Amino acid sequence: MAETDVLVRKLKLCVIDEDENVRKEKYKFIRDAQYRQYQLLNRYMSYLTSEFYQSEMDLKSERYKEAYKLSTKDFIFEHNIEYGKGVDTKSLVKRKVQDDFSTAIKNGFMKGERSINNYKRDFPLMTNGRALKFEYDEENNVIIKWVNKIRFKVILSANKKNVNAELVHTLHKIINGEYKLGQSSLYFDKNNNLMLNLSIHFSKKEKVPYIEGRTLGIDLGMKIPAYASVSDKPYIRRYFGDVLELTKAKEQFKARRTRLQQQLRNVKGGKGRKKKLKSFENLSDKERRFTQNYNHQISRRIVDFAKENQCEYINMEYLEGSSFTDKKMLGTWTYYELQQYIKYKAEMDGIKVRFVNPAYTSQTCSKCGYVDSENRLEQEKFVCKKCGNSLNADYNASINIANSTDFVDDKKKNNKKKKVA
Repeated sequence: MAETDVLVRKLKLCVIDEDENVRKEKYKFIRDAQYRQYQLLNRYMSYLTSEFYQSEMDLKSERYKEAYKLSTKDFIFEHNIEYGKGVDTKSLVKRKVQDDFSTAIKNGFMKGERSINNYKRDFPLMTNGRALKFEYDEENNVIIKWVNKIRFKVILSANKKNVNAELVHTLHKIINGEYKLGQSSLYFDKNNNLMLNLSIHFSKKEKVPYIEGRTLGIDLGMKIPAYASVSDKPYIRRYFGDVLELTKAKEQFKARRTRLQQQLRNVKGGKGRKKKLKSFENLSDKERRFTQNYNHQISRRIVDFAKENQCEYINMEYLEGSSFTDKKMLGTWTYYELQQYIKYKAEMDGIKVRFVNPAYTSQTCSKCGYVDSENRLEQEKFVCKKCGNSLNADYNASINIANSTDFVDDKKKNNKKKKVA
């Protein structure tokens, strides 16, 4: 049987329902279920503790065994507690309290070295992983179906791009069935936001043996979204993505946006205008999701290519601020997001990702090292003014990136300055 690892991710959720009163009722259902669980946890723990003392702290006594068996079978202390419909509170509370009581005994409860658990009012509402059904909606939002016909929408932070890249990738694997869900929990944070502590189980991957020092260099370009080559065998190369496909999709979104803007100008107010505004917002979301999915596909193919060729590292340019000057396609496609997807997926597969100083990677000859801005007179073609080396410009840049040692650390500072002759 394959070994498994466990990830825990925290998700911000909102209840989905067009009727505001129904939404309020569903939030109330969660709070009520959480309160009933809190009551049951403390009642069961008190029961086990009381029976333990009355059995003279002898876990092997007939009295304690009988009391334990009775509690497991009949749950006699649940009187007047109504469980939330569909929530498997009873079995989850049994497991939780029994595990916590056993842990307390092992850690010195009998010697007075620790106390028994006292569960707080805001203890998260436990739920089985099988009760959480993840899927995409028509706008590619991540939706979770839960018990009692409750549906949640996952809210991603607008200010945490690195976190989102990893999280979106993880959610995608859950929806595809690559990751399984374990026992998770719902709670309300200090700002009254509904949160989900999600437990994720996945099979450990066998480490692919790599060739020491071998590096895949990736250049992100205008005509070709990503061009990759291997450091010690530059003839091993491949390009990923199609700018024409991206441009076509972008033009379609732009045309639809223009039509909606015209329709908005023709609608003065009322429900008609609200409906058009909603359509406009949905279109923006759909465009964003298209880009995310495209980046997912390309990043997966790049990492797989690195694995196939036993690369220990992946090198990419560190792009920020003025470094984006020549990357004019940014208006169509997000390089930053693609880099984050590559980084996350590569590290999950045991490949180290490094960022290098982007200066002169497109002007340096990958054969003789001569640097001249005139080496690249055309967007797609590189011709060295010194040795005459001629090749695709993105391919040339990818070789330079693969062999660069001018790294930028995690704090986005150069470790050393590159000298140009």
